[in-house]
Amino acid sequence: MPVNITPINSSSTAKYQSFQASEKKDKHKYSDPLMKWPARGLAYSNELGAAISEVAPKLGTLLWFPAMLYFGADIYDKYKNEKDSYNPSAVRGTEQAVFQCLASVIMPTGAVIGGQKAASLLGKFGKNKLTLQTEEEIIKFLQGHMERRNIAEFKDNVDGFKESFKVALTNQRKKMMTENKLSSPFRTVKNYIFSKTHPEAVAYSPSEKVLEYANKRIDEVFSIYNQLSADDSVKPKEFTEKMFNQYNKIKKRFFDDETYRDTAKSDAIDMIIKKYQKSKVTNAKILKTVGGFIALGLAIKPIDNFVEHTVLKKFVAPRLKLLESREKYNRDQLDSYKSKIIQNA
Repeated sequence: MPVNITPINSSSTAKYQSFQASEKKDKHKYSDPLMKWPARGLAYSNELGAAISEVAPKLGTLLWFPAMLYFGADIYDKYKNEKDSYNPSAVRGTEQAVFQCLASVIMPTGAVIGGQKAASLLGKFGKNKLTLQTEEEIIKFLQGHMERRNIAEFKDNVDGFKESFKVALTNQRKKMMTENKLSSPFRTVKNYIFSKTHPEAVAYSPSEKVLEYANKRIDEVFSIYNQLSADDSVKPKEFTEKMFNQYNKIKKRFFDDETYRDTAKSDAIDMIIKKYQKSKVTNAKILKTVGGFIALGLAIKPIDNFVEHTVLKKFVAPRLKLLESREKYNRDQLDSYKSKIIQNA
């Protein structure tokens, strides 16, 4: 018996192929929009802020705001949606909140601070044998000491200035040691980890090394002062060209202002010495910042893996699932009780 074969219409074939293609397209792998750039970059702004907070504290604080907005949006999105379908889940939202809290805030910030502390400790292997933090605190203390005294009065008595500084520093060291002994262990640890200033670093560093470094800085200050006072057309050997140009601009500004004209040169010298001292502090901060970035780069992936595969899967998720099952059981019991009440009414 002959078999009737119905010819396949080419347009039908095209439609069928188009349907298959669209079905495959609909089954594409879900891609989280919050994980795509540039939105994803917002998640790292707080880590960038923590890393640069040493050299730009205000900008470092501002950079936390985009990250906090991103974290809130991501947590709400994971609570509301199960990938590309609407299905609110407190468990999923809580898991994401824990992940963001640990993997995006606490642990990366800790890594940055740890990197900064490690970079500071590397200073002990340098020629001064002091941590960068200690050097920074000595310069700050020296700046304060200079502001309370007229440097011009000591220009011919540098040793006298050094002696007055030694007495002030010795008293400060005793004060800091006493304060740290009376401080609670928790507060001491908190200040060590999170505080940006550590005057106690001077107290617990070898006194001879501290004084040796301080005397070196004092000699520099008086060398600059005496050079500029005698002939400020010649650049002091301690200055870069940029620093010397800054001095000339400051001096011109003071001379142009009638209020400062009579003391323009001495005021300009005082200001440029402060800027010079500040540049020494900035150099230490930059080195610590680099240490923070290196630590963050090395730690970010291990942190993500640890939080996702260890903290969430082994500790958080099982407890949340148990809580969810209990809540579901209670809801079922309540619904059953309501049904019985309605039936008996």
